[in-house]
Amino acid sequence: MTTKRGDGGRAKRAFEALLNGQTLKFVIYGVLLLNFVQYFFEEAQQARLMLSAESPLLAWTGVFVTTIDELGWIGLLLAFEFETYWLSYQALSVRWVRFSLQGLRLICYVLLAHTIVSNLSAAKSYLATDPEPKMVGACTLADQDIFYSQNLAYQRITQDNCNALTADERLFHLATNVVTDTSGYQMAGWHTWINLQDALLWLLVVCAIELSVRLQNAAVIEGRLVLLATIARFGYGVLIFDGLFWLVTGHYLYAFDQALWIGGFWAIEWNLKQWRAAIADGSNHDEVRA
Repeated sequence: MTTKRGDGGRAKRAFEALLNGQTLKFVIYGVLLLNFVQYFFEEAQQARLMLSAESPLLAWTGVFVTTIDELGWIGLLLAFEFETYWLSYQALSVRWVRFSLQGLRLICYVLLAHTIVSNLSAAKSYLATDPEPKMVGACTLADQDIFYSQNLAYQRITQDNCNALTADERLFHLATNVVTDTSGYQMAGWHTWINLQDALLWLLVVCAIELSVRLQNAAVIEGRLVLLATIARFGYGVLIFDGLFWLVTGHYLYAFDQALWIGGFWAIEWNLKQWRAAIADGSNHDEVRA
């Protein structure tokens, strides 16, 4: 029994160290990198299925939208981590270091702008979809290089699978070579709006973090701008709702990814909290970063 109590005490201390120290942060960062690789291979498989060498560049970037988005967020997370934890004030005062971080941010925001444009384009395409389905069965479209879509899953329609895809004889054309039934059309609408507002809300949250970093660099921890940055963080609540949507619709990877990114930016918030405490105490924040 003594051994078991000792093991339990060590496990408790290890768990507390994981939560209170930097270990959990690096675990989250590591899993985010693995998640990025998984998204890349998933979208590469989709690209091999739906695109060809003759497909335009925008079609390719459209398929790899999540990979590009993840790359942008990883870069931003890295920039924030350096600025809020790893780099000292002395290092941040060096011009090339400051410009490098700004350049990295600029590249990341360009990548994220692609996501916004892609989501806006998807919303525009969905709104342009004929709201009246066509009287056509899936089997009449077999072996014509046309895909059936349902909840973000795509299957090429063939004589072998057409009867199993849907019994609905009224199909919507989501794109020139993509069709779906009534439930698929409604689900596509939900995906379109969730993706768009999720991307916009993440930008709101990251702008709040940007504002906090700028203010705390100036040793400002109170005032209207600080309150504005705090209010913007309520966007996390909607982001959690979006994660629940992915979970309910069976996209467990997307839900897991949402939770990971919330955790990743929670780590930056934790860095900022320690920084604010150092400013309030009048201590040297470089000691907190050590």
